[in-house]
Amino acid sequence: MASASCLASPMGPREELILETFFSKLGQLAFDKAKEMMDKEKEAHKAFTTASWGALVQCLSQFVMAEKMYLSLSFLEQKRFHAIGRSKDNLRTMHLLLMQEYQRMSDSAPSSPTSRHSSPSASLPSPSLSSAEFEILLSHLCGQLYHFLAARQKMVDFYEQVSNLGAHRHMNFEDLSTMVNHILQAHGKEFHHPLLSPLRSYFNWECDVLSHLLQAQILMSEWQFLPSLLQLHSAHSKLQEWRNAANVKESKKPFASGPKISTMPALFLWLAKFKGFLVSKFSVYFYATLSKHSTPNDMKMWLSKAPEDYFSKIVTFQKRSDAYNISLVLDTNGLKNARTGNGYHHPDRPVEIPQGMDSYPAILTYPNEQPMGHWPNVLMLITPTCLAEKCSYFFDSKALSTYFIVKIDPRIYLVVIFETKKSEKDSYINSFLTDFSAQLRGHWILGSLKSPLK
Repeated sequence: MASASCLASPMGPREELILETFFSKLGQLAFDKAKEMMDKEKEAHKAFTTASWGALVQCLSQFVMAEKMYLSLSFLEQKRFHAIGRSKDNLRTMHLLLMQEYQRMSDSAPSSPTSRHSSPSASLPSPSLSSAEFEILLSHLCGQLYHFLAARQKMVDFYEQVSNLGAHRHMNFEDLSTMVNHILQAHGKEFHHPLLSPLRSYFNWECDVLSHLLQAQILMSEWQFLPSLLQLHSAHSKLQEWRNAANVKESKKPFASGPKISTMPALFLWLAKFKGFLVSKFSVYFYATLSKHSTPNDMKMWLSKAPEDYFSKIVTFQKRSDAYNISLVLDTNGLKNARTGNGYHHPDRPVEIPQGMDSYPAILTYPNEQPMGHWPNVLMLITPTCLAEKCSYFFDSKALSTYFIVKIDPRIYLVVIFETKKSEKDSYINSFLTDFSAQLRGHWILGSLKSPLK
């Protein structure tokens, strides 16, 4: 058995290796192994460790549980009776208590002129640390862990707000994007020590993916083909980097014939589901562009692989309802970089700004071309008072045509035309318009934060 003096001295190299291994396991999302490691360290050196090291080990053991709870999104779960909100309060309480302890340890360490102003890119400390230098190292780590938890608290607030917005009719995705970017800019560089690089990496991946997805949603609603595509690609790349770094493999229950189950945390799975929704939305908003570069059979195959095949839903509805035309209409008035035609446009090439009826092009039309003879009636229904989730109805007795319209995004409308009289209360038509527009609007994906695995 090692003597007490061997356990207590020297402080530094061994503890640094423990910290490096611990944070590496967190980066791999191996929470149970990381906690077991800290618990063993706490028990093995309870009698011989320095006060600061013992306090840090105790905090890191709780830190693991807070991270596991955060990434599982359990703080958003709805509980019944007396347990309502308990997970949320527990996580907030854990964060606040840990922040207080990290702040105390950061302030109580001895000061050093060189260490207090060390470079963020400095390498790991050398094996020959003195006791004072080791205390300063722990002080730096505690100060930066404080900032990490401050960022976590703001992200908890963000997800709570987003999950509640999922039930609202009106949502400003630009405000959400601004919130994420502010959190990343305010805290992203505050935990820069090399030992904390795994934490910094998956914090940046999370915020970057969120930012890319929200920007893709905004750009898609303005029918910006290439910018929204690049945002989706960036989000996909960041998710792949995160998955690869976590080194988490899919599992499959014994004797089960279903698909493999991902063991990535719920937050990651929700971000992946958000990306899948936007890919499906992209495929229908830019169907006309994509179909020009593919055969009908290939398009059908690729769309079937998307999480949702919205174009097939349009085809099915048209056949069952015998609609004359179904269109997605874009309002280009006041839209920056508005152009006629779909697809990519070189930013330096002069283009014709849409005028008159051309300022309301059909970005998708099925089963025939844009019915220009019906367009005056369509434009009459597209007014500033056309509210989301409320279907507008008009019957032209002279043309014997019926029009239904509903707003999906701030500039995009779903229009269904019948060359016959239809009842304003037709349940099948109204159900399709309401459900289809709600799916494309995407509020449900934000509300699904409370049940990301469904």
